[in-house]
Amino acid sequence: MSAPLMFIPVAVVLIASLSATPAASARVAPGLEPVKTTGFDAIAIPLVSFNSDQGFGYGAVGGMYLYAPGKKPYAHAISAQFFFSNRGVQNHSLKYDGPRLLGPLRVEGRLDYRREIRSPFFGAGNQSAPDFRGDVNNELYNFEKGTPGFWLRLRGHPFGDEHPLQSYVGYGWRHMRVEAYERSMLSMEKPLGMDGGNMGQLLAGFLWDTRDSESEPQRGGVEEFSLRVSGNATGNRYHYVGLTLSERRYFALSPRLTLAHRMTLDMLFGDVPFYEWSNTGGVNVSEGIGGMNSVRGIERNRFAGNIKAFMNTELRYQAARFQVLGQQLKVGAVAFVDLGRVWHPGVSDGKWWHWHPGVGGGLRFSRRAAVVRTDYAVSTGSGRQRFYVTFGHMF
Repeated sequence: MSAPLMFIPVAVVLIASLSATPAASARVAPGLEPVKTTGFDAIAIPLVSFNSDQGFGYGAVGGMYLYAPGKKPYAHAISAQFFFSNRGVQNHSLKYDGPRLLGPLRVEGRLDYRREIRSPFFGAGNQSAPDFRGDVNNELYNFEKGTPGFWLRLRGHPFGDEHPLQSYVGYGWRHMRVEAYERSMLSMEKPLGMDGGNMGQLLAGFLWDTRDSESEPQRGGVEEFSLRVSGNATGNRYHYVGLTLSERRYFALSPRLTLAHRMTLDMLFGDVPFYEWSNTGGVNVSEGIGGMNSVRGIERNRFAGNIKAFMNTELRYQAARFQVLGQQLKVGAVAFVDLGRVWHPGVSDGKWWHWHPGVGGGLRFSRRAAVVRTDYAVSTGSGRQRFYVTFGHMF
């Protein structure tokens, strides 16, 4: 029997903040901060980690939030990540978010480079690789890839800032380099996309957003419909269409306790390359099924296919607020249940009730819009474990 899989990071969290004092005429309810704030928050996490998917790793992730009067939840946000591991993983990115950069339009963009000597491939479908026993380093379930890329998106409120409808358009591009190991499942199955190549996509979507807060929602929700189109005209050698439907809901059970729930359905149609099977569309792109953005506790991209569905339920508790150098910090705890499955043409996906669950809990450290998330999760199907450290709520 294989040992449980663990991801055990050692992280030092550094939070710096500078805020202007509100005007004396501004009246703020006790315990609340004014909507119109200035200054900035910065968070940096040096990482020394062991991950049975990626080996011993080192690097850093950091984010900065700049605030300005009348701009919610911030005026500018910039985040960067640099990560290397002794097993050939590189994941570097630079991301920008300007909620009102071009008048009423929100400008979002990301530039990144990823390289993985052991990128997971378990085949297609909800019952893929039945003989897998947890050794994610086995070349049978891996291939090598390198993918520089970027995306740019414009988002706005066509009927005014107070109206819940948002729309967006964008473009994403990536160059996929694929090298299959001789005795891997990828070499044996030879799915579409073995030759890699350029991936260009046009992106569009609509959101109906009734949340009371974007960064720390307690009430309301977000419904989203998104479309991504790929073909020769977009700079993609493959022709396919992706549709994503997502629902996020938040219920304030008490001033400190929030129930949060998300449902996502992603469907791909056409000549879909295998490296798209695990991706979803939308404003918040996810991978799966399996990993810190879909079903925690299950190996990353353990189950993949043309149709993916997953659900996440979190009970979020704000445990404490305290002052550090005159700035308010919050500590919270989360208990969660995740559930997901896939469907893929031409393979057996099992009974309709055959879903893959993960359960666990975690801690949250936050300063205004800046949130550090740590989660520990267990797959109830295999008993294997995962630990994650990242920025922002899962949804």
